[in-house]
Amino acid sequence: MNLGILQRLGLSKNEIAAYLALLSIGKTTTGPLVKKTGIPSSRIYSTLDSLVAKGVVGYVVEGKVKVFSANRPEVIGHLIELKERELEETKTEFKSLLPGLKAEFETEKQEYGVEIFEGLRGIKSVYDLTLEVLRRGGCVYTLGYPKLASQLLNAYFLEYHKKLARAGIKAKTIYDYDTWFAKERLERPHAEQRYLPEGIHTPGFISIAKDYTAIMVVTEKQKTAILIKNKEVAESYLQYFNLIWGISHRI
Repeated sequence: MNLGILQRLGLSKNEIAAYLALLSIGKTTTGPLVKKTGIPSSRIYSTLDSLVAKGVVGYVVEGKVKVFSANRPEVIGHLIELKERELEETKTEFKSLLPGLKAEFETEKQEYGVEIFEGLRGIKSVYDLTLEVLRRGGCVYTLGYPKLASQLLNAYFLEYHKKLARAGIKAKTIYDYDTWFAKERLERPHAEQRYLPEGIHTPGFISIAKDYTAIMVVTEKQKTAILIKNKEVAESYLQYFNLIWGISHRI
């Protein structure tokens, strides 16, 4: 029996053991539960009280002794509803907290910052950021876009460029030679596209958006993005981009 779902619903290992024991034994006092589960007698009551609070165990008092029993297993399903409500509450609380966090992040003390993102999801996060920091008429610059990145991120960038177009954000991209000719490229009215001379390969590529510069590496073994927030750094990399742009092949 896969009990991992019970843990994900918020039951501890002791709670799972006690509940399963109650299913097996039926109505019982704590003594047989301690013997069957190995839960210390000093912790059995707190475990059962927690199960009672969650609605999956009930009890009656016979004389002065509590006799516990497991509720119908279907009752456990309501824990999913509780998790869903907790998640919605967390989302609401986070939304109210987010403006303050962003304001704090954007203060002068954050004039310079470095973050590291791992995996393809991390690289996607870097490009998602450009949609937040750029406004209509802004531009995201990408230099040396490699073939492997194009293959792995193709679906993502199809949607990304649609979002750029809808937001009125421009794009300038310089592809590796092999990347450009690996497949038929789509026309993108919001974007200007060029490619590097044949023979130049760049597993590492650079993206610039406003005050942010991202240096990214995509190989078979490594997918990493280093994000630098600094106006001067971004401006210097933009000069480098413009230099390469001037000698790149026009589409």
